[in-house]
Amino acid sequence: MLRDRVILVVGGSTGIGRATAIACGQAGAIVVVGARDQAKAEEVAAEATRAGASRTLALPVDVRSSDEVDAFVSKATHTFGRIDGAVNNAGTEGRMAPMHELTDADYAEIMDVNARGVFFAMRAEIAAMGTAGGAIVNVGSVGSFTGLVGQSVYAASKHAVWALTRSAAVENAGRGIRINMIAPAGTETPMLHRVLQGNTEAMRGAARMHPIGRFGTPEESAAAIVWLLSDASSFVCGQSIGVDGGYSATLGFNPQAALTG
Repeated sequence: MLRDRVILVVGGSTGIGRATAIACGQAGAIVVVGARDQAKAEEVAAEATRAGASRTLALPVDVRSSDEVDAFVSKATHTFGRIDGAVNNAGTEGRMAPMHELTDADYAEIMDVNARGVFFAMRAEIAAMGTAGGAIVNVGSVGSFTGLVGQSVYAASKHAVWALTRSAAVENAGRGIRINMIAPAGTETPMLHRVLQGNTEAMRGAARMHPIGRFGTPEESAAAIVWLLSDASSFVCGQSIGVDGGYSATLGFNPQAALTG
């Protein structure tokens, strides 16, 4: 589906980002893995190579720095001559607490990565793609559309990702650049385990909130991302694709799960 297309995966060292880099490799892409941890980026690039990527490159990038993001995109473009697609996955849950207990630093930590980071990345990616076209997929959340107890700033940051996605999509569709978002619900990633603090009962209860009855896997989100990057979704632009096991269809209310839990 992505044979020899140059795909950037920002935040590609773990979770959905790692799964996406590998899935892009399986689809035959040229995969550029970006992460703060260079060693982890190299590990994932090696996994993408083993999965079938035609070429790979691992580069350090901290999305909190516009200079680093610009350098990352510039290096990828210089190395391969173009960018065909990009996935913006870097994110943090930050400190979880009621809003009135959060500090200025708590707010900045989350927004700098989740919102400003996506802005910096898209700005550089769109400029690099120019009029040649391409596809960008941002990783949002079910929190892009609802409130989250103890995660008000995280939810706000993901609302921002959705607004940035739609605005950039309508600005750039005429240039042949399609921009979309996936909105995962609970997904088996290190972030989920941090949020639920490894509490077995909390994990079971949260899983039951999804009508399918379980959490998603990073690979399921990655499959949706690969589709959005490919020509199979050539008329899909400015959309959010829920990869959420039916969570958004119920607004989180699943009484049967409570009865059978």
